[in-house]
Amino acid sequence: MKKLLLSAFTLCMVIATASAQEIPLEQWAHNHKDASIDLGNWVKKHPKAAHRMFEWDAKHPERSQELVNWAIVHPHENLGAFSAQHRAWPEMEEFTSKHADAMEEFLVWCRNHAAAAKALMAHSGGLAWAGDHLYKEYWNMETPGKR
Repeated sequence: MKKLLLSAFTLCMVIATASAQEIPLEQWAHNHKDASIDLGNWVKKHPKAAHRMFEWDAKHPERSQELVNWAIVHPHENLGAFSAQHRAWPEMEEFTSKHADAMEEFLVWCRNHAAAAKALMAHSGGLAWAGDHLYKEYWNMETPGKR
């Protein structure tokens, strides 16, 4: 039964991803205004963590996609639970040790704006794109947090 539920969930995620990819990434903020504003506020509040997330998404989009999907499917779990399942990912150590509060807030953003988060992450590197095109004024790759 559990395997059947997982397969149904996987199928739903594939369908949702395919639908989201039909919408150009450039329209994401317009289509998800509240989520875009809230993500921007998170970037302003946590520029160093945002910098690392954008960088991570640019290098490993499949991993950041997995984190976002996991956050939505596991609404009562914290980052430590995800990190324990992904010990081989070196970024998780940094996220849990240096950016724990910011990352927990990011998980809340994913859960509060699940459709928007899925739509953004359906595009490989979507979070990195958002950081570079929508929130660049709040952080800088060379000097995070500097305006």
